[in-house]
Amino acid sequence: MSGMRRAPRQFPPHSSTAVASSPWILVSIGVVIMVVLLVIAVGAYRGPGPDFQSVPPGQPPVAAAPIPEHASSAGRETSVPPSLAVPGLSPRRTDPPSPTPSAAPTTAPPPNTEPPVEPSRPAVPPPAPPPDPLDARYQVLHVFQGGFIAEVRIRNTARRDLDWVARVEYPGGRVVTAWLEGVPQGTFSGTGGVLTYRSGPDLTAGSSVYLRFHIESAGSRPASCSVSGRACRGV
Repeated sequence: MSGMRRAPRQFPPHSSTAVASSPWILVSIGVVIMVVLLVIAVGAYRGPGPDFQSVPPGQPPVAAAPIPEHASSAGRETSVPPSLAVPGLSPRRTDPPSPTPSAAPTTAPPPNTEPPVEPSRPAVPPPAPPPDPLDARYQVLHVFQGGFIAEVRIRNTARRDLDWVARVEYPGGRVVTAWLEGVPQGTFSGTGGVLTYRSGPDLTAGSSVYLRFHIESAGSRPASCSVSGRACRGV
């Protein structure tokens, strides 16, 4: 039996014929493998979708809660996954905002009704009266028994010529005579010890005239003396 040869095994002729006659099976398997690899590659490089929520820098992402599966008679269905909780971001509130309390109205202060106080002004002294245009000075020149001779010097301090009227009163006395020294004479009257003398020509500005008179039965100091209403000095 050792010398006997073992005949080679022969396959059924129909199996090799089926593989050789059906090459589309290998091609289909290769195409399926390529499509699967392409889908995996596209999913790996696809950008974040509209539901993607960014995680603030410096905080680790929170893993999503496991999605429970519920069995039903129609098959297996998955529940809607809850939204991811991102640290630092609070969920949106659906409650209506609480009304903001209105500020209490402030009452405006009443307007100042006091009248304004005017600053005090220094009192202005009244203007000084202008100097008398006629300056008169009385003096006694000579005294004798029963009478005396007196004089009134009249000076015009104005800038224009002036006329004048002198009046000298001696109660109980008697006017004997009156005259002007060195100038044209005027007119005089003497009744009851009152001498009245009216000038002749006007007295020129800045000049002076001397009225002299003789009085008897009276003291040398007159009761009054004036020239054009202005009192005489020296009385």
